Formats: sequence, C-alpha cells, structure tokens
Amino acid sequence: MALAVRTERAATVRTRMHGEVPQVRAMVRTTAAVHVVSRPALTVVPRHRRTARLIAVGSGLVFSLMLGAAAFQTALARRQLEIDTLDRRIRTAHETYDDLRRERAELRSPGRLADEATALGMVPARQTEFITLDPDVIATVQRAGATPTDDGATSIEDEFEAYADVKAQAGGAP
Repeated sequence: MALAVRTERAATVRTRMHGEVPQVRAMVRTTAAVHVVSRPALTVVPRHRRTARLIAVGSGLVFSLMLGAAAFQTALARRQLEIDTLDRRIRTAHETYDDLRRERAELRSPGRLADEATALGMVPARQTEFITLDPDVIATVQRAGATPTDDGATSIEDEFEAYADVKAQAGGAP
C-alpha cells in the first residue's frame, strides 16, 4: 500500500469573516488516509471440457481431410491406369496402320504388278495410243450423272461455246 504524503508550504491564512491579521503557519505534513480494499476470496472453478472437444473436432477434421486425400489419390491412380491402357491401344493401332501402309505399298509396287500381270498371261504394251473422244460424248456422259434443274438448263452447245470462250481467253493453254 502506498501512502500519499502531501506537504504544504507556509501559507498565510486569513479569515475573512473576522478581519483578523493574517498569520503565518509553519509547514505541515499531512498524510492521506489509507484505503484498504478487501479482496474477494478466491475459489477453484471446475475446468471446462473445451480442450477435449477442440481436440476431438480437430482430429475428426484431420481424419476426414486425410480420407479425402486418399480417395483423390485413388481416383488419380485409376485414371492414370485408363490413360496408360489407351496409350498402349493407340500405339498398337499406329503400328498396325504402319504395317498396313507398308503392305499396301508392296502390293501397289510396279514390279509386283508386272510380275502378277505376267503370271496372268498379260504382256507389256509395245506401243501407246491416245484416243480422242468426241466432245458430245463427254458432255452426254457428264450430263447423265447430273440432275436437271428447274431454272432452265443450258444446252450442250451453250456449254461448248462457253468452253471455247475460256480457251480463247487462256490462249489455248490447258
């Protein structure tokens, strides 16, 4: 406890009521009153089980997170196995494709075709001759595959005139 000490200097005290002559007082020391505060009695409060609940909730949360991570890893592993299987199938398909292309190239090779033709009794041509076809025959064959239109189809003669105009502008180049 701390004691408050107040010192006063000499002061003149005058009483106004009596009209007395001021008197000089000596320095006086005064002490403040000591206030003693009584403390309440301390008692032991039973512990709350908050820490046990917190640990239980935290453990449950960590367990569920670890279980989720394990499930995620399992799903990733399963997907990776599927990807590996598909990669193997793609590699096999590419190899089969390459084998078939090689076989096709061998079957279409000119030397093999000549050997097969000879085995069938064919002989190589000694002279080559080109046949010129009549443009009317070509147009008829081309028209046979076309469907007629309702907007007024052009005649074969009109088409040949258009063809001749294009050739004339191109200078006879094909």
